[in-house]
Amino acid sequence: MSNNWEIIICLALTLGFSIGAVLYVLYKKYITQVETSKEIDKFNEEEWHDVDIEHYGRKVDYTEKEFIFKATENGKIIGTISGKHKAGVLYIDYLIVAKSKRKKGIGKMLMNAAEEFGKTFNAHKIHLMTGKDWQAAKFYEDLGYKKVAEIPMHHFKKDFVIYEKFL
Repeated sequence: MSNNWEIIICLALTLGFSIGAVLYVLYKKYITQVETSKEIDKFNEEEWHDVDIEHYGRKVDYTEKEFIFKATENGKIIGTISGKHKAGVLYIDYLIVAKSKRKKGIGKMLMNAAEEFGKTFNAHKIHLMTGKDWQAAKFYEDLGYKKVAEIPMHHFKKDFVIYEKFL
């Protein structure tokens, strides 16, 4: 197979095509976008099974378990947290508390609820991301989270940080 690719690329370059043009044509011929597919799910499950055996010595369950918690006061939502558990890690997608209710323990209660959710699925750590200079960074540090990485120029070209906490 690789010999065929080499021949095609050499021929195209000899005819004056740029390598970019050749790769684009090959990309269009062999790569297609899909939304969802049972066929792809089956392929991924079979292939990842072998990789899991190689790396972990066993088949691994990558099933995601999502959660959303809300805090309410007088029937009105004053805060929410959302995320998922996957392969032993609890990922926090977002935490938001109404501006008028911040610094009153609502965020901490929501984080505690998420941690308890993670523990029910034997999560060994929690992983989250926030803006580098946001109020939330200190909030997470106060809850025992440690900064493990910085991500420059991330969402909307702003710097972000990743925090984690072992359970």
